[in-house]
Amino acid sequence: YYPKQVVVPFIEIVHDRVSVEVLRGCIRGCRFCQAGFLYRPFREKSAETVCQQGKALCESTGYDELSLSSLSTSDHSQIEEMLDQLLTYTDERHINLSLPSLRIDNFSKSVMEKVTTIRKSGLTFAPEAGTQRLRDVINKNVTEDEVMRTCRIAFEGGYTQVKLYFMMGLPTETDEDIVGIAQLAEKVVDLFYSMPERAKGKLQVSISTATFVPKPFTPFEFEPQTEKAEILRKQAVLKKAIKSKRIKASMHVSDISQIEAVLARGDRRLCQVLYDVWKDGGYLDSWDEFFKAERWYSAFEKNGLDPAFYANRTRSYEEVMPWSHIDYMVSKKFLIRENQKAHAGETTPPCREYCGGCGANKCLGRPCFP
Repeated sequence: YYPKQVVVPFIEIVHDRVSVEVLRGCIRGCRFCQAGFLYRPFREKSAETVCQQGKALCESTGYDELSLSSLSTSDHSQIEEMLDQLLTYTDERHINLSLPSLRIDNFSKSVMEKVTTIRKSGLTFAPEAGTQRLRDVINKNVTEDEVMRTCRIAFEGGYTQVKLYFMMGLPTETDEDIVGIAQLAEKVVDLFYSMPERAKGKLQVSISTATFVPKPFTPFEFEPQTEKAEILRKQAVLKKAIKSKRIKASMHVSDISQIEAVLARGDRRLCQVLYDVWKDGGYLDSWDEFFKAERWYSAFEKNGLDPAFYANRTRSYEEVMPWSHIDYMVSKKFLIRENQKAHAGETTPPCREYCGGCGANKCLGRPCFP
């Protein structure tokens, strides 16, 4: 079931468009991603179903933008057929088609040409880590060659803006991995200027780094979050390593990240903390202009709780977690096995290629990919 009609706000909202869910779950198994494990097993709609639902929603709401939403839209097995059908409909009606969640390793020239008709701004990709060693640790399964190939395709298509997402404070991370972020961005800049038929205009490579937050239900639920002082030091290392004026870097505020880590792996004792923060004026704290770190730390102190206990310590495989009673089909044995593989620098192939035995197929009563 998917609704053919949705509530349309009479004011402009942040995501002022209608969305169609293309698929649910993810085949990739990135070890930091909570949604990638919670929403298993992988299921996708047919291209025909997506198109029918998208058309129905556009006609019933009057929106001029349609978004294809999922954890990894470009992993849909019929992505090109789907885009062809939708673009035939949206182009005639001057509806903008939004295609998020583009993967580096399956970004083709034909998809790029379709994306070019969708949006003319920059393209965004997420290598997540600056070195191959660390990408293997987090099971990103993306190589530097694939990053360069993808950027070349984008530059050949006339793009001059590329945004690269990374995380800082990942398990086993070293300064070499941090410097690798700058080096990878520098290589993208060099690639652009090495192309004789590149687009006119100045190149801009944007680096965005967020502090790693260990999440429940993932292989990294046992890992500590890097402390604030160390994150600030690593941010300084990255800034110093960036040489090109064509590279722009933005860093995530680490105080918010620690609070997020506390709430992510917290227990029932945090209920009173949340109440006290609210009583003290806490409101919309995800926005920087509303967030006040001292309000949170005051509430922790008042209730005799140490944020580091939740955010910054390593948890043993034997520890009973506050969420251990929740069955989401993926077994703890699988999470432990993936955590051990991470520390050994070993990767796990995508579910479509290899079954890692996570246990999620129990709800299907059959293999996820028969």
